[in-house]
Amino acid sequence: MSRLSQIARRLIALSARRRLARDLDDEMRLHLELRQQRLEADGLPAADAHTAARRQFGNRAIHAEDAADAWGWRWLDDIVLDVRYAARGFARQKAFTLTAIASLALGIGANAAIFSVVNGLVLRPLPFLEPHRLVSIYGASRLTPQRDSVLNLGEVRRAATSLEALAGYEAGGRYLQRDGRTQRVMSVRAEPDFFRILGVPPLAGRTFERGDEAVAVISEAFWRREFSADPGVVGRTFVIDERRLAVIGVMPDGFQFPYSSASLLPGTSLQARTDVWLPIDPAIAARGRFLHVVARLRDGVTLATAQAELRAIASRLPPPQGGGGPRGLLALPLADDVVGVALSRPLFFLLAAVGVVLALACANVANLLLVRMTLRHREVAVRAGLGASPMRLVRQFLAESLLLSLAGGAAGLALGGWTTRRVLALAAAQIPRAQEVSLDWRVFGFLFALSAFVGVLIGLAPAVIARRQDGRGALQSASDRSTMTHGQRRLRDVLAVAEIALAFVLAVAASLLVRELLQLRATDLGMVTDHVVTVHLGRRLPVSEGEHPEDGFVRRFYEIEARAAALPGVRAAGATQMLPLQNWGWFSNSIDLFEVGGAPLAEVFPIELRYVTPGYFRALGIRVVRGRGFSGAETRATPAVIIINEALARAQFGSADPVGRRMNRGTIIGVIADVRGVHPGRPPQPEIYFPAAQNWSELLELGMTLAVSTTGPPDAVVGAVRSIVHDVDPQFAVFEIKTMDRIVEDSLSLFRLFVGLIVGFAVVAVALALTGTYGVVSCVTTSRLREFAVRMALGADARRITATVVRHGTWLTAIGLAAGTLLVYVAAPLLRQSPISVRPPEGRLVILLAAGLAAITLAACLLPARRAARVDPMSVLRAD
Repeated sequence: MSRLSQIARRLIALSARRRLARDLDDEMRLHLELRQQRLEADGLPAADAHTAARRQFGNRAIHAEDAADAWGWRWLDDIVLDVRYAARGFARQKAFTLTAIASLALGIGANAAIFSVVNGLVLRPLPFLEPHRLVSIYGASRLTPQRDSVLNLGEVRRAATSLEALAGYEAGGRYLQRDGRTQRVMSVRAEPDFFRILGVPPLAGRTFERGDEAVAVISEAFWRREFSADPGVVGRTFVIDERRLAVIGVMPDGFQFPYSSASLLPGTSLQARTDVWLPIDPAIAARGRFLHVVARLRDGVTLATAQAELRAIASRLPPPQGGGGPRGLLALPLADDVVGVALSRPLFFLLAAVGVVLALACANVANLLLVRMTLRHREVAVRAGLGASPMRLVRQFLAESLLLSLAGGAAGLALGGWTTRRVLALAAAQIPRAQEVSLDWRVFGFLFALSAFVGVLIGLAPAVIARRQDGRGALQSASDRSTMTHGQRRLRDVLAVAEIALAFVLAVAASLLVRELLQLRATDLGMVTDHVVTVHLGRRLPVSEGEHPEDGFVRRFYEIEARAAALPGVRAAGATQMLPLQNWGWFSNSIDLFEVGGAPLAEVFPIELRYVTPGYFRALGIRVVRGRGFSGAETRATPAVIIINEALARAQFGSADPVGRRMNRGTIIGVIADVRGVHPGRPPQPEIYFPAAQNWSELLELGMTLAVSTTGPPDAVVGAVRSIVHDVDPQFAVFEIKTMDRIVEDSLSLFRLFVGLIVGFAVVAVALALTGTYGVVSCVTTSRLREFAVRMALGADARRITATVVRHGTWLTAIGLAAGTLLVYVAAPLLRQSPISVRPPEGRLVILLAAGLAAITLAACLLPARRAARVDPMSVLRAD
């Protein structure tokens, strides 16, 4: 209603203004008629009386302007006139206008794209009730100071007075049996207060209550996919893990928590969003052991107060057994926990990079406007001579620059929207809150403010020049050529130097990141990735009478492995709970691993736990450097055996041979080569491998991934593997079919996207710098054409004229590269904020890039130089 009332008031004001203009015109006409009648009564002829009346009354336009000033409408008329004049001028100079708008669109569009992502992920509040009061609680230990586990949640709940409510939850995969097929769905098991803490009402039905069993809350996407958006879905049932559940509620599509739940189990689900929320098992809730806890602060309680209270509670908790458990409690704002420092820092790094691009665009357009201003010196002088005040001229040129920047902002909005969609399409599964990224009022406000700021910034130089213009000298000048003062020429050159320096900084940053990406791709991962296809398998098995559920699961996997290895064109096949580079895994620490009869080590470091079948090492080409690998003889009934990697052997046993040592986890039968299992950029971590038949850890829930090494194209055996799986157990869910090469690329996807954006920004920056340098040299050439004509008339050849023009571009390039080199070494520490730690730039790389940019820049100077060398001296001198 407020907007409608504002529009109505404006329409009424415009109508009143028009009536005022008509009334004023009628009144002036009446005054003229009365004066004319009075003069005719005095004896003057009608024609002379009319002329005398007009002379006595004065200029009607001035009277109209004075009346408009009195009513406060003059400023609006002036703005409209300034904008119309600027639009006509830009329409006459289409090449200049399109170049300026394109430059600004690139700079503003890049900022719009990155800011919209930053806004959606970092600045926009979480879509929950009073999100500033939501916190995540974790345990802190000697092993993992940031996040380990939360123990004694019940005691924390009883002792914490700063927290209004707490709820533990666990994310994992479940198996949906529907219409004779099994498929993986992402689920969250949570305590009853989970939804109440987040404060988002369901789309239909209700959420958990205490005492609920065999019920589920489903997502809107799951409701549409599995129940065809049935409005009567509440009360309908479906089967998950051989258990029939009743739907009690549907959460709206905008609700997503935890964010990117599949990232908790990378590689085990196609979905990045939760499908089903289930009540936590009472036995799990009674233990009070949760990896994830969400809580709501009491009204008026600060985060610092809650953290202090949690530290006090942790100090009263029993000491952990073994010395490696939690020793403290950590509270983080939920918004910070969702995005994380690992993602927010690169985003702000990208924001800084697009800021450099925008600065280049502003310098480029400012130089264009400066040149255009010098070509309009006579126009400015004429307007000043006709009575235009300095501020009136300043306002005109600011209106022109603002019109340009707003047009560039509109084009940049379209470009930024397209770029944002492309970025999210490439990395939506890895970016939390990706579905919340959109163009909202913050983005539009940012764009408008940025466009206005850019408009004022690029219009300052022409406005100052217009204010200081010597109208009399310009009118007395006989030449229509551009005239620049020494200060204007220096400003023009400084802007060109700044463009070269900033473009060089971005080019070096992009080169360093590309170098790191290439080195990561060339890193020895310790395994074979080509001609290997992986298939994730899983199902929830019922407990058969007289059979342990894991034993039945193991027999099925061992059979699938053996039959897959016997396929034509297959070298080896093996299964693991979690593939390298899709690491979530389970971890322990060095305190929990010791030789039987010996004491644990005092040094604490994490140890990754892996569960594999006998053919796994052969399938991925992982070398056994000592001892032997697993065989099918290891069963639950035989003595426990383990295999460790070289990193753990060095850390735990030094140079001694660990094979044959009896550890509390089992007897070491072999040592394998190190594998970069977490990320290509991280060194190998200490690892323990267990035979799948002897040691299980949530394997029924996570399933296993089968890796098949082939002699030919790996995709060719997928159909045969599917048939084998179906023959062994039709209830197996088969998903996440990927080659190992694809998995390696996926592990670098975010960094590759980051590098691609930086390279794109660097290319735009170099293009803008080249355009700016070309514009400056071309302007210098145009202003010196008479000088070059005189020189050629006196005997100077074309080569000397060309060298004179190129010399100016060479000085600009040299100074810009020198300033850019200094900025590179000053800004080098900022590269540590990138997703991968980047080494400082080498002198050789800086020199090579400087030489390349210098060659490209000087090539851009040759065009105006050749134009100057081909000038006809007589034509130029005759024109003067």
